[in-house]
Amino acid sequence: MKLRSVEIHDFKSIKSETIEINTNQLCFVGKNESGKSSLILATKYLNVLDTELKSTLLNKSSDNYPNGLPVVIGIFELSKSDYSELLKISKPLLTDDQFANLPKHSENCLLQLKRWGNGFLNISLSIIEKNKFGFELSKNIEGLATFYDQFFEKLYPDIQYYENEDLLIEPSTINELLGNDKKFETFRKLLLIGGCKDFNDLNNPDINFVTTFLSDIEIKLNTIFKKHYKQDQSINIKIAPTFGDRLNLIIRDNSGKSFSISERSPGFQYYFSFLVNKLYSKELNKGRNTVILLDEPGNSLHPKGAKDLLKSFDEIAESSQILYTTHNPFLAVRNCIDSLLFINKSATVGTKINKKPFLNKYQILRKELGIMLNDSFLIGDINLIVEGNTEKLGFHRIFQFEQYQDLEWMNIYNADGVANIPQAINYLGKNNLKLSGIVILDSDSEAEGIKKNKSYKNNIKDPNWEEIEINTIFNDKKDRTFEDLFPQQNYVNAFNEYCESLSSLDVFSKKYEAFEYKEEIETPIINTLSLHFKSFLPEDSKASITKQDVIRHLLDSVDKFPEKEQKEVLSNIFKLTNKIKVSFSKIEKYVNN
Repeated sequence: MKLRSVEIHDFKSIKSETIEINTNQLCFVGKNESGKSSLILATKYLNVLDTELKSTLLNKSSDNYPNGLPVVIGIFELSKSDYSELLKISKPLLTDDQFANLPKHSENCLLQLKRWGNGFLNISLSIIEKNKFGFELSKNIEGLATFYDQFFEKLYPDIQYYENEDLLIEPSTINELLGNDKKFETFRKLLLIGGCKDFNDLNNPDINFVTTFLSDIEIKLNTIFKKHYKQDQSINIKIAPTFGDRLNLIIRDNSGKSFSISERSPGFQYYFSFLVNKLYSKELNKGRNTVILLDEPGNSLHPKGAKDLLKSFDEIAESSQILYTTHNPFLAVRNCIDSLLFINKSATVGTKINKKPFLNKYQILRKELGIMLNDSFLIGDINLIVEGNTEKLGFHRIFQFEQYQDLEWMNIYNADGVANIPQAINYLGKNNLKLSGIVILDSDSEAEGIKKNKSYKNNIKDPNWEEIEINTIFNDKKDRTFEDLFPQQNYVNAFNEYCESLSSLDVFSKKYEAFEYKEEIETPIINTLSLHFKSFLPEDSKASITKQDVIRHLLDSVDKFPEKEQKEVLSNIFKLTNKIKVSFSKIEKYVNN
C-alpha cells in the first residue's frame, strides 16, 4: 500500500490542507514557523496503533477549540496483491451481499483511512472506487477487532517518524538496552536483527558464551549488510565492548582501520541507521510498505555530508517512501522538481502548500531557504552560467551520469534570462568575485546581441572564462535553443505529457489535444509548440510553457530507456557536455594556479 495523499484538518497551524504524494520522496521547504513540520507531524498520526491524538494539537481557530481533536485522512493506493489480501481478510466478516458490492479489481480503487480520535471506534476505513460512491468497510464488517488485527499486521504501511536522536547508534550498557530510552532504540533493533532476542543473554557471567554469542551476531549482521549495502563490500561490522561495560558498533573497511559508527560520514550513519530500521520493520512487517517521516534531518551537516545524505535518501526512496523538511539548501531535492513542496503560512488561511501550476521553483527555493543572489558560499570556483531554469535542471541531471560526475558540484548559475548574462559574468568575474566559469548561450538573435555587449566582451576574453554556444555541435547556422538538443519526437512527447498534467489545474479553456509530430519542425522547436499551447488558453491568459517541466518529463522518460536508447536520445547534449568538460579542465589549470 502506497500513501498517495494526506488530508489534514485543524492540526496546529493547519486549518485545512492536502499533501499530494506522487513520488517516493518529498522535501518540504519554507521559512521558520511556516508549518512545514506540522505537515510531517500530522502525517505521523496515520500510524493509528502507536500514536495518540491530543487536544493540544488542535488549531486554535477551530470551532472545536479547546477540547476537540484534529482530523487526519490518508488515501492509499492498492496493488493487485494488496487488494487480493484485503478481499481475503474481509470476506469472512461480510455477508455475501456486502462482499458482492465490493469492486472486483483494484485498478480503479483507493483505500481511505480517516482518523478523528483514538482507538478503533474513532477511525473509518473505506474502499473508494473512482467515479463511484465508496464502500465503508468499518461500518459493514462484523468482528471489527479481528479485521483490524489482520489489516494492520498484513497490509497497512509502517509509518515511522524520526527525530535526529532516534537515528543515533550510541554505545549502550545492557541496562540501557533493557530500558525504554529511545536514544538506544536503533542499537536494540540492530542486535535483534543479528539474532539477539533477549538482551539479558549479554549479561551472562560466562565470558566465552558472551564472546561466541557476539561473534554469531556479527556474522549474521555482516551477511545481511553485504546483501543490502553494495557500495562498499569491504565493510565489516563488529560489536565490541568499550568504555568499561558499554557495547559499541565498530565499522572496519578496506583501509584496515576500525572506526566507531559515529566517526563515519553523516551520510553513512543515516543510511546505516535507516537500513537497520528498515530491516527491522521488514522482519516485523512481512513486506509491508514503509513511510519514513523526518523533521530537519542533518540540519547541521557540511555540504559534502548533505550530499551524501541526499544520495542515501535517493536509495531509500527506491523501496520506501520518505517525506522530510529542511532548511539546508544542499538537502533540497534537485533532480525531481515535483518532489519539492513550498510551504507558507498566513493569519487567514494558516499553513498552505504552494500549488500554483506556473512557478519558477528554483527562485522560490532560494527565497524560502533565505538564499540571496550574492550568497557566495553557494558559488563555486568554476561556475556554469545558463540562461534559465530549463538549462539548470537539464545540466544538473546530465552531470549525474558517471562520465560527468566530476562536473556535478560545479555551480550552475541561473542568470534568470539571457539579458542578465552580462551582469552575471560581471558579478562572478574579475570585477567582483574574481571567479571563473563557462557561459552557455543559445544560438539565436538574442544571444548574438549579448555577444556584442561591451561588458560581456570584456569579461569573456579572460583566460579563465569560456563561451560555448548550442550550435558548436551542429554543422549549420540555424537558430537553436536548449530544447533543440533533443530529438524532436521525444521533445514533443514530453511536451504533450506536460500539457496533459495541467488538465486538472484549470489552465486551459478547452480540452487539450496532443500536438501531432508529422514532419521535422523548424527550430527553435519551442516557437511552434508555444503557438499550439496558447491555442488552448483563455483569451486573457498570460500563461506560457514551463519549459523546465517539459525537460523534466523528457529526462524522466529517458531514465527508463535501455542504455543504448538513452545514448541516442541524449547524444547531442552529451556532445555539448563533453565540450563543457574540456573547458572545465582548461579553466581548472588557472584556478589551481
